[in-house]
Amino acid sequence: MPDNVASVELSASTFPIERPFTISVVISNSENRVTIPFPDIPGFVKTGITTSMSPSEVNGKTITNQIITQTYQALAPGRFRVPPFSLEINGETIHSAGAVLVVQPSAKSSAPLNTSLATVNTTSSDAAFLDIRTSRASVYTGEGLALTLSFFVADNYPYVLDFKGLDKQVQAISKKIRPANSWEESQPITELKPVPVLIKGKKYREIQLFQSIFFPLSNQSVQIPSVAVQLTRTRPVIGPPSAQVERVLFASKPLTIKVKALPNHPLRGRVSVGSFRLEEELERQGIRTGQSVRYVFTITGEGNIATIPAPALVSENNELDIFPPEEKHAISHFGNQITGRKTFSYFIVPRQNGQVSLANHFQWIYFDPKTARYDTLRPKVRLQVGSKNTQDGSQPVILSDAASVSSETAQVASTDRSFYAGITAMDSTRQPIRISVLIRAIANVLIVIMLVGMVFVFFKKQHTGR
Repeated sequence: MPDNVASVELSASTFPIERPFTISVVISNSENRVTIPFPDIPGFVKTGITTSMSPSEVNGKTITNQIITQTYQALAPGRFRVPPFSLEINGETIHSAGAVLVVQPSAKSSAPLNTSLATVNTTSSDAAFLDIRTSRASVYTGEGLALTLSFFVADNYPYVLDFKGLDKQVQAISKKIRPANSWEESQPITELKPVPVLIKGKKYREIQLFQSIFFPLSNQSVQIPSVAVQLTRTRPVIGPPSAQVERVLFASKPLTIKVKALPNHPLRGRVSVGSFRLEEELERQGIRTGQSVRYVFTITGEGNIATIPAPALVSENNELDIFPPEEKHAISHFGNQITGRKTFSYFIVPRQNGQVSLANHFQWIYFDPKTARYDTLRPKVRLQVGSKNTQDGSQPVILSDAASVSSETAQVASTDRSFYAGITAMDSTRQPIRISVLIRAIANVLIVIMLVGMVFVFFKKQHTGR
């Protein structure tokens, strides 16, 4: 089997008229430019060809896959047939069974094209351009800022672009545009995949080259410089492919993002910034004094989840002994947002009977950029220590400030393994012997032994003297 095996991929067969149809040819282990005679489709017009390179690893070897995509635009809604066709690539013939396409009427409510790109820096005459955009024009210190570098090609662009070698250019560009003094949550892009978008009423294909979310650690403005990529392009002609290839430089516009300082607060600079809520779980109720119980304090929401600090312990009274928590977190990338949860699993030991409000012992302060205010998460759970008429303590009871606690949190609570594993089975009503008491006891025993020894020697001498 040849190394450069090719395959044909068709996009979805049912789609609204605003969305183009594409036929892509994927050629494995190929870096040489290939000209492909894509078939005509009745009821469609060809609107452009894109070429990209995508590295992948096969059997421990890195190979480069070449992806050549022909875009088609439907002229009207209806049912259309793509007849079976064959393509000859590098001396090999590949076949496609075709498809039946269902083009739906315009459905603006479903928003088939991405219409959220009003901030893209372009003019009506730009048919292909490089753009850097951010999710916000200004942010607070510690608030998430999404940065996206994309290349846009209009559907009526009259050239064929070659993206060969673009990955090395993007690596150099990413070093220039990364904001200094920021925490980064990167979103790796492993494939240059064109996505249909609508910008100022004009249809484009967006190819994302770089995307990451940054959390500025100081209130200095973020300066994003102008960057550029160099591509080669050829104009398609009827007949043999044109040998004239020209290099074109596409440059982005610089950006400045204002970073606002947080309002005055005793903990300014030490609190998390984002939109959060509290989920909590108490392992059981009705425990005895001296017994331990697991309490889970989970912070969930949008923000820099990885750096969330543990809740502050606010009470110095002797109601509870609180052991250091075990921490776990999970992060999800969703568009321009970082969401997730961070779980703090505590073991607490009550010292007296009665009902204990955990709000008197835990609190977590943060700054919400949506309300521009500081807020505090406090437990709503109350711990019942000792038996109660309504509870005998024989069955676990789970309380939460929400209607239910997610199974993920419950699973974290049940599967954690730490230094404190098994502590819930311990009964600490038996007070441990202090070191000083133990030393005195040992000393007393040694003194008694010495006295007994002296008495024994004395009587032995008396007996021997007779």
